[in-house]
Amino acid sequence: MNYLEDAPVVATRTVLDGEEFIEMDPSLLKDTVIFPLSYFTEELQIIKLDDRDEALVSAYKVYASENYFLTQASGNIPCKLFDKQGRYIADIGSFGQGPGEYRTLYVGQINESDGRIYLMPYTTESLLVYDLEGNALSPVPLVHRANKSLFLVRGDELLVMGEPHPDIPSFIWVQDLKGNKLYDIPSSLNFPFDYSTDVLSFRNGDAIDLSHWTWRPRTDSLYHIDLVKKKLIPRFTANFKGEALKPHAYAEWPGYFLGSTSSIVTVARTDESGNVQMRQEGDAPAYYIVDKKTLKGTYFGLVNDFFGEERFNDPVFILQNGYYLVCVDPGDLGERIEKALKSN
Repeated sequence: MNYLEDAPVVATRTVLDGEEFIEMDPSLLKDTVIFPLSYFTEELQIIKLDDRDEALVSAYKVYASENYFLTQASGNIPCKLFDKQGRYIADIGSFGQGPGEYRTLYVGQINESDGRIYLMPYTTESLLVYDLEGNALSPVPLVHRANKSLFLVRGDELLVMGEPHPDIPSFIWVQDLKGNKLYDIPSSLNFPFDYSTDVLSFRNGDAIDLSHWTWRPRTDSLYHIDLVKKKLIPRFTANFKGEALKPHAYAEWPGYFLGSTSSIVTVARTDESGNVQMRQEGDAPAYYIVDKKTLKGTYFGLVNDFFGEERFNDPVFILQNGYYLVCVDPGDLGERIEKALKSN
């Protein structure tokens, strides 16, 4: 079934500096189409994690490789490594400021080819390294300080993708694992530094996609990082105009570009008495999807048809490296199963 068969063409295809570039006109988006998760994915697996005390986790974020899962550090529980059958293997690092320890983490990667796990703290001058037994190894010194940076280790090379910062000469670079810079990826991106900026790269296909979410509305694009040409290539943008331009995000799936029209974030404000108050700011987002070939697009929603037709709150952001991964509390899972069994 082609869910976009009756959708209008909402984008144009042009060539910029010899590269294909797609520009979407949000005003052409009309109806909302609800997709099943099975349209984009192959199967659902529910994997019961090891229930020994030392294996318990409270993570919401999970990283996967061919044979392993890594749960993100959460609360006072460090990262934990499991095999694909859910068997606990080891804690990966611990909280603290000593060797192999961390306070806050931004992202991680399991690299089975060299038997390593890599963890990037929020702000750091080195990439933390562990073996698959959880032993801390010598960290990789970074060429520049990394602020909220994503990374990708391939062989003996490390790609770092960060946010523009006035004190850091480059925010996208390639280095070796000994700390030697190989080359920078030149960029003309220029927006005010803001600690609220998030770096986005979902890597659901062969391309290394890159975009930035910022609280200040701005015109921007989703890019591909071409490591052969050593350049940043703009691939997709949504041409929001006037008051329609609000904080938004992009993503890429095989065959599609996706995005949000706006964002809601939780902001901490300190009142005159010094009390911190949390409140939500921004507009409720709508989500859209654009077919790369036909340029047809629509607002869309996504339901988990593997599991009781639950609708995802943020459908654009659920796929990472080809997986949808989530940790679920066993009690919550039981309730969701009972609810699904009572439905048709």
